[in-house]
Amino acid sequence: MTKVAVQTYTVRDHLKNPAAIEATFARLKELGVSAVELARIDFKPAEIAAVVRACQANDMQVGSSQITLGYLSKHFDWVVDFHRQLNCTNVAVSVLPISLIIGGVKKWYEFAKQLDELGARYADSGLNLLFHHHDFEFRKYDGKLGLDILLENTSPENLGLVIDTYWTQRGGKSPENMISDHAGRVKVVHLRDFMIRWKYFDLLPKDCELGQGNLDMRRIVQSCIDAKVEFMAIEQTSTKPFDSIATSVKYLHDLGFAESF
Repeated sequence: MTKVAVQTYTVRDHLKNPAAIEATFARLKELGVSAVELARIDFKPAEIAAVVRACQANDMQVGSSQITLGYLSKHFDWVVDFHRQLNCTNVAVSVLPISLIIGGVKKWYEFAKQLDELGARYADSGLNLLFHHHDFEFRKYDGKLGLDILLENTSPENLGLVIDTYWTQRGGKSPENMISDHAGRVKVVHLRDFMIRWKYFDLLPKDCELGQGNLDMRRIVQSCIDAKVEFMAIEQTSTKPFDSIATSVKYLHDLGFAESF
């Protein structure tokens, strides 16, 4: 069953030490959340041990993690080891390397080869390597999106996908169509609503609580369920993250998706 989680980027300011991690997981459980995607946390023994304790104490699950490509490449054995400790099989490349953001199309083919080979290594160790996009990947190179070049030149067995609804919309694509079109390859979806707000003398995009923006979250969540996505992780940039999570959780319940918690 597709399960709702929280992306810990949302509560990153409350994960500064092991005690804070345990307290934060307890608060998330109180909000009705029983799964997380780990990001913006120190992947060190004390912090990982705190996550393990917090999951056991609150009957929570780590569905996936986000880590930089450099760390995933240089610390392969350690990454495999602590994911086994967490009983987590999904590990995602967190962000596109700067060389691709400013580089040309050749870099994309080199990147695809690198990820395919790295993904094969992780697959041999029982983990699924995923790629998490922003809007950089929706730039066209010789008529093709960077993301399409990446997916067409990697094996689905070696590289899965984390789709972010906000960044997909900002990149000019339909989140629900992206999820459906890549069914089977999409393991995690970041649920982030999309709104337009005034800033100075212009209208600019901003993420917001689910139900407070312009995205059709009912169709998006249903597309996740239909595509058998493993985890839908609520994510937001918020100055009051626990209040924002509570609003998003309530909205999903109001839409009739309580069984996904």
